Amino acid sequence: MTMSARTPFNRRVSKSALRFALDEGGTIGVYMTLTFVGMIMLGGIAVDMMRFEASRVALQQTMDRAALAAASLSQTRDGSAIAQEWFDKTQLGQGIEMVSYSDPVVTAVNHTGMRRVTIEASVRSYNFFIGKFYSTVARKDSFLEGSVLSEATQGVTKLEVMLVLDITGSMNDPATTKSTTSKISSLRAAAKNFVDIIKTDDSEHMISIGVVPYAMQVNIPVALRNQFNVTNLSSWDGVASAGVADINCLEIPTSTYANSGVSLTDPIPMAAVADASNTTTTTTNYIAATSGTPNVLDSSCTKRAELTSTTWSEADINKVLLPTTEKQPILDKIARLTADGNTYIAVGMRWGTLLLDEMARPIYDELGESYVQGRPTDNASNETRKVIILMTDGEHVVNPYILDAYKTGLSPIYRGTEDGKFAIRFTTGGAALTGGTRPGSGTTSTTSCSGWQLSNYSDRQYFVPHLKRNTVRQKTKSTDPEGSGSGSEVTGACDPLSWVSSPTWSGSGTVRQLDWSEVWRYLRVSYVVRQLYMRSGVSGTGTYTTVYNTFAATYLTSVTNMNTLLNTNCTAAKNAGIEIYGIAFAAPANGQTVISNCSSSPKESYYFNATDATKLAAAFKLIAVDIAPLRLTE
Repeated sequence: MTMSARTPFNRRVSKSALRFALDEGGTIGVYMTLTFVGMIMLGGIAVDMMRFEASRVALQQTMDRAALAAASLSQTRDGSAIAQEWFDKTQLGQGIEMVSYSDPVVTAVNHTGMRRVTIEASVRSYNFFIGKFYSTVARKDSFLEGSVLSEATQGVTKLEVMLVLDITGSMNDPATTKSTTSKISSLRAAAKNFVDIIKTDDSEHMISIGVVPYAMQVNIPVALRNQFNVTNLSSWDGVASAGVADINCLEIPTSTYANSGVSLTDPIPMAAVADASNTTTTTTNYIAATSGTPNVLDSSCTKRAELTSTTWSEADINKVLLPTTEKQPILDKIARLTADGNTYIAVGMRWGTLLLDEMARPIYDELGESYVQGRPTDNASNETRKVIILMTDGEHVVNPYILDAYKTGLSPIYRGTEDGKFAIRFTTGGAALTGGTRPGSGTTSTTSCSGWQLSNYSDRQYFVPHLKRNTVRQKTKSTDPEGSGSGSEVTGACDPLSWVSSPTWSGSGTVRQLDWSEVWRYLRVSYVVRQLYMRSGVSGTGTYTTVYNTFAATYLTSVTNMNTLLNTNCTAAKNAGIEIYGIAFAAPANGQTVISNCSSSPKESYYFNATDATKLAAAFKLIAVDIAPLRLTE
């Protein structure tokens, strides 16, 4: 009875539960409830994000306006002060709850012809909603924050640029061990791209660019040489002060390095066209190869060709290109740069500064195209921006040069016109170590010439090195003819046959006394020392160093001195309103240091350590962009 009474009730409950489980009515309400909660969350996040973005945009706009105002060349006050004042007057953030702004960090570069202002700041927006979704986070501890950067630069539209470019021998090397492209090729490409950017739109001819290729020296066109009061100008084929064809290097006095300009009237000595670096190892054998053929130049100047060559044109060699507003001559000059020689950064920089200084204006007026007439503008002028790009891949290396006293003037050396061979005259009281005692004045071992007292000794003043035999038999009998002894042979002994009373010999033809500049045209310094002096046996000529130091010395004395001169000249240029961008291209540490020290400040804007060709190209591109007119750059 009990079971039968309960069964209908259980069935009714079961059926009700089943109907409830199968009933879909009200499902959308659950979905809408969950969706609504999600929408509230996303909407709250969006509100917080929009509040932050609005605050960030307000800060960015304020900073952009402040940077542009402070970077204007019309401003006379410091850019940092102007930018800070702009912020103070704007009162950014005041009256706005839940938003805070950091104090701006302003960096300003104020140069003649260029101003750059960089501003950094951050904004923090406290969240209304986002923090509520995390029960452990209070509203003040929940925020969005971001940093903002703005930079503005203005450069004047008139630019005077000098590319001072290293063309030393190491520029033939690849920039890195993994590269097959030479540094000089990379330089050509990077410099060309720089010119393309700068000269993209210069229809008004406002931008002039010059090129100063440098090694140990800087070779200039003869027309530019004639603008200076040069001394020690070489003779050529017997014509005094004719100059050496296509080679014009000046030794600018070190006293001028403290100035950016150079006087066009003060005397400046020419560098001798000479090979003072290569050495001859033998002191006994006559070197016919150097007797008649003009020398191939070493690093004393920047041309590498025989002096008799007539195939060169100014565009083919590493000469200075005076500033021009025409694009193609600049590209042609860059495309023809070739590498050789040692590194004298200070010399290259000296030419770059003097050609941008106001004192060079007569040069532009005389030699320049119409668009550069009246340039360079006055130093520290607000009308023109003056820029030097100084690039090197090395460091200072010492190199010899000919002393002023032996650059020009009659020498004691003679040359035969037919055989191209040489003689030297030794006289009492003669200059250039020619006043020593000649061998053959007596019969003792110290005064004789291999045992002979030379006949007509007072007249026999000319030593002819190619007549001297390598070995000479000594005189042992009174009947031994002069120069034909009956004794033992002695290597390098005095040879009576090499001493004559006239500067002529068989096959010499007409003999001409040479100017010192012509001596160095035909003979290496080491040849003159060993063959004409040391082999003569004249007293005082027996030591190579003594004789060599009579004629040559180290140009600019030492690496330390060159570093000092470079730094001195860079300081003078910066004081004159010239901006200096420095590029060390895969350079050693010392090279990096001197280029960094030379560059304008701040270093992060003006100095580039380009370790490979890609970074070199980037450096030139950044510089090109940097010297454009007023714009926001960040």
